Amino acid sequence: MRDNVTRLFLFVLCAATLFACASAPHKTTLQLDPDPGKPSLTQQDLDLAYNAAIATGLDLGYRVISSSKEQRIVSLNRVRMADLVSETLKVDVEGKGALADVNIVYESPKPAADATVKEFTDRFLARLKTQASAPGSTPSSPGMLRVEPGSRDASGDKPGETYLILLKNSNIRTEPTTKSKIVTTLRKGEKVIKIDESGKWFNVRLPSGETGWVLKSLAKEAD
Repeated sequence: MRDNVTRLFLFVLCAATLFACASAPHKTTLQLDPDPGKPSLTQQDLDLAYNAAIATGLDLGYRVISSSKEQRIVSLNRVRMADLVSETLKVDVEGKGALADVNIVYESPKPAADATVKEFTDRFLARLKTQASAPGSTPSSPGMLRVEPGSRDASGDKPGETYLILLKNSNIRTEPTTKSKIVTTLRKGEKVIKIDESGKWFNVRLPSGETGWVLKSLAKEAD
């Protein structure tokens, strides 16, 4: 009997350890340095990095679940389209003297940290680089982050994006099928951004930053 109890205890302990390892947060840190010849990053530079983190999340279909501009911390969440599993990113822009760290903490019940974090960091760094080198951009302060605030506004058209107008009140779903879960219902006349299409469905980004699928018969390309 004692042996059975011991085996059961060890099994439960191993299972709990494996679960803890599987669901443990995954942390990545990016270091931001000032341009050569510049003394340090400024508070405004850090604010711009914080805004760029939010914009990157929205571009990738996350929604903001909490944020603090004063502390430059934002928590983002989305449902992974491949298997409908929730993924959360917490991004913290932390000034460290002349430098700054962008700490990214990833959590999910079924982690795919390598792919998800790489997707976010690649897009985030590309956004900083693109905005810093944009024609007509003027450095407002010392440092490498010479970018405009990056908060995303789905109501303003951007080059290269295709906008769709909803023809009637429309259910937005998690998958391109009427049997899938409804993400939200949007009103007639609302504008969404086309990401992709499959059969009778458009994959779209909503004004909230979430993504989903809508029947092509319920939307038309905006003029």
